[in-house]
Amino acid sequence: MKPIAILWSCLFALNAWSQDLSTALKLSNSQQYEEAAKVFEELVKTNPANGDIYYYYGETLIKDYLSDTFSNSLDEYARKAETLFQTGIKQAPGNVLNQIGMGAITLLRTSDTTKALPYFAAAEAAVPLKLKKKEFTPDKAVILTKLATAQLFGKIINYKKTFNYLNRAKVINPADPEIYLATGDVYLKQNDASNALVNYNQALIKDPKSPKPKIKIGNIYMRVPNINAARPYFEDALAIDSTYAPVYRSLGELWTMAGRHDLAKSYFKKYVTMSGNSAPAMVRYGNSLFRSKDYAGALEVIEEVLKVDNTRNYLNRLAAYSCYEKKPQDLEKGLQYMETFLKNANPDNLITRDYVYYGHLMYKLATANDDSIMLNKAFEQLKKAYSMDESDKNLLTEIAMNNYYNRRYKDAIELLKMKAAKGWAGKNDAMTVGKCYYQLKDLTNADKAFSEIIASDPDNIEAHLFLARTYSLMENDPVEGRAAPKFEAMIKQIGTRGDEFKQPLYEAYKYLAYHNYQAGRSEAAHSWYDKWLNLDSNNKEWQVNALRGKAMIDFKRKDWVSARDDYNRVLAIDPNNVEAKKFVTDLTKIINAERNLR
Repeated sequence: MKPIAILWSCLFALNAWSQDLSTALKLSNSQQYEEAAKVFEELVKTNPANGDIYYYYGETLIKDYLSDTFSNSLDEYARKAETLFQTGIKQAPGNVLNQIGMGAITLLRTSDTTKALPYFAAAEAAVPLKLKKKEFTPDKAVILTKLATAQLFGKIINYKKTFNYLNRAKVINPADPEIYLATGDVYLKQNDASNALVNYNQALIKDPKSPKPKIKIGNIYMRVPNINAARPYFEDALAIDSTYAPVYRSLGELWTMAGRHDLAKSYFKKYVTMSGNSAPAMVRYGNSLFRSKDYAGALEVIEEVLKVDNTRNYLNRLAAYSCYEKKPQDLEKGLQYMETFLKNANPDNLITRDYVYYGHLMYKLATANDDSIMLNKAFEQLKKAYSMDESDKNLLTEIAMNNYYNRRYKDAIELLKMKAAKGWAGKNDAMTVGKCYYQLKDLTNADKAFSEIIASDPDNIEAHLFLARTYSLMENDPVEGRAAPKFEAMIKQIGTRGDEFKQPLYEAYKYLAYHNYQAGRSEAAHSWYDKWLNLDSNNKEWQVNALRGKAMIDFKRKDWVSARDDYNRVLAIDPNNVEAKKFVTDLTKIINAERNLR
């Protein structure tokens, strides 16, 4: 082949590769990640020595994961991206972008800056601090920009270093709008919307024909939220490029926030159309509906996709989530979807929420159907979810309290003690532990639990009440009166707040009246019954029972007139009380008989 022919052949191949990479990146920027991945796969086969392909493919996978962290598996996406970056380093050791990718994925997985540092250092070496102006090339600005954005994946961010990278990039290539977009993203990460807007506007000045800065500016106003301020930016972005799919998604989210679900759906559908009506676009539509809490709509879209393509197992996951969240819930269907998903999923790709939703679905069904076997399974799944994320305080609390509500007191105690050991003890946890011991009739531990609460919080009336109840259960005979001092201490603590604590006082008066009666202290018993009688003028049942107690004492003392008066007062409250009528009749006969004997 002639030299000129070889040159043209090489240029054509280079141009074709460039166009294919451009296509892949455009698909990635349009959030069509699955379609982008197909193009990248072909590029890897045809250009295995080009490091850029591996980096941007891995970056696309990270974007795909971050677009839906709710249902995507970090481990799955991170493993794929890491493989690409490592292959890129091996195939093109001079291309430092893949070193940056490895640093980014290390931070995303572990947030370990020490482990990520060697990768970033390798990339920094390609852009020394003392660059000569003739060495100011666009690729070096890209390296610095990518180094900056990679820092955002860690939980602890060195913003000084991040801004240093970006400022250096601006010096090298001040015309690159991507640098200003990245700078705006960093400011937004700091919740500095003002400086984010400044940089997004700079990006717009650099490239006024790009919809990206318009969308980013609109999204800032959506955060406020200020829908009226956001809307013009999205509409401007649409005018700039009506083929840019993400703008339709942004408008869909805007109208969802505005409560205009009709408009929201029309834009989401347009988003699907602009993405070629592909299954991935439908999936993203379903995801958008789910995130906007239109769970019924999300389920409808997901089921439509599953009818024609049931190979996307993660849709079974999202369908299960939607069945649980929508109103009314469809628990049976949700459980079927969840079990289908779990059966077909790689165990390594499961996430905490999978077990949470699985547990929630089974828990709701088990409690509705009184199914103890399913309830056991529900708690197993929820505990498995917690074992995957032991920083989830709310989940641990939920599992503990649901065990308590379902009378699984030993498990509740164990879980609540686990919370306390982590320093997460809630305000009422100690009380719940005490109640568990009380229900288990473990009176020694119940006594200890309630006594400790009272020692630290003397005004905890509920603890006083349960301590008295605990001592009451310790008694073999009401004459013992072991609970009497505890009830009396509670009454003293309540003081003049009788209207606030009627129920505890009712229990105390009832106990003390009966205890004193059994101990032969009639006057004391009579006094407690009077307190009970006058506790609540609206509670007829309490009044009737207190009067019956007074009558019992008067009857035992053979004070027939007082006993009859007590029962007449019962009839004044409850005219149909059969017992009172009988006693009034019998007592009248006794009273008349005694009078006749005189």
